[in-house]
Amino acid sequence: MIFAAIADDFTGGTDLAGMLHEAGARTVLTFGGGGVPDGYDACVACLKSRSVPPAQAVAMSLEALAGVRARNPRQVYFKYCSTFDSTPAGNIGPVCDALMKALRTPFTLAVPALPVNGRTQYMGYLFVNGVPLAESPMRNHPLNPMTDSNLVRWLAMQTARTVGLLGRDSCEIALADVLSDADLERLAGEYAEAPLLTGSSGLGMALPRVWRERGWLAAHADAAELRRQGAALILAGSCSAATLNQLERLGGSQISVDAAALLGDAEEEIARVLREARRQIQNSGHAVVRSSQTAEEREASGLDGRIVAEELERMFGAVAAALAAEVTRILVAGGETAGAVTAALGVDAAEVCTVIDPGVPAIRPAGDGPPITLVLKSGNFGSADFFRKALERTR
Repeated sequence: MIFAAIADDFTGGTDLAGMLHEAGARTVLTFGGGGVPDGYDACVACLKSRSVPPAQAVAMSLEALAGVRARNPRQVYFKYCSTFDSTPAGNIGPVCDALMKALRTPFTLAVPALPVNGRTQYMGYLFVNGVPLAESPMRNHPLNPMTDSNLVRWLAMQTARTVGLLGRDSCEIALADVLSDADLERLAGEYAEAPLLTGSSGLGMALPRVWRERGWLAAHADAAELRRQGAALILAGSCSAATLNQLERLGGSQISVDAAALLGDAEEEIARVLREARRQIQNSGHAVVRSSQTAEEREASGLDGRIVAEELERMFGAVAAALAAEVTRILVAGGETAGAVTAALGVDAAEVCTVIDPGVPAIRPAGDGPPITLVLKSGNFGSADFFRKALERTR
């Protein structure tokens, strides 16, 4: 195996896998510690470690490292979000520390930029579609609010290792400025043999070209076809501006979860959602279940945001499991929601089938997994018509 990645959430993992697939690498994903199947150029181990306590994130990442190293990859990659979702306490820094120690490497890159989706870094400052990160909607993230656009400063709070800018500072973890895909291509060529790299999915677009040039990447048959056509279920746990806009563009009848009702009587609220979802599927061929509030609305409601998020995860997982036999496609928005859904469905591994938008592939469970097509979308990813496009392209 050429490349093994450890992703700190599920949609982040599918994001990277989609980039690798598009660039010609046969790629498999594993979920929640599942074993790595043989016969792939690259694997991405998807964890739910982004928002857990740092020590737990480290333990999960080291366990995943042990699993992927069984396939003797040439390079290990730690995948996190292109908006650097973390807190001053972690988890990116502590996991980088642990992986560097385990792999016995004194240096690694940090490359969060993803120009194809509007994430660029200049002089250590991260921008989202030209807006400084701390002025973007990410400043209001319910779990990992990003309140400083200077990633050198942010990452330095999370680790005792020296952090600096690539090419400017002598350091152990170097953040690389990236303004275009050409910058990613240059970095891929220079660091394709580094034991450990870290960052967003950006390098996943560039590395396979280097592998092909060096004779590492063999030709292979096309990925498996998508599953049979049928009804679809859209589960939107993200309250990001991008996802809210995509839902608005999709239009039609949509089921909003009542957060207060969910906290008061989860069983009754789930039953209501299921009744309405089945009615929508019967009437239009697909159902949309969404979080009822934006981050600002949740804050104004007085409800504990973390508790609401946890209950929403459980609810989305329960809805997915209950309706899995009645649909052939489940489209998910939000990393935490994606983790809950794949766990509820018992999906241990999956292969990329096609890519709908940059960083958002459709995947099919591998082996004995359920006969269903999954699309796991990061909240901030996808074009304005993403859900309509996904419904059309997964039929």
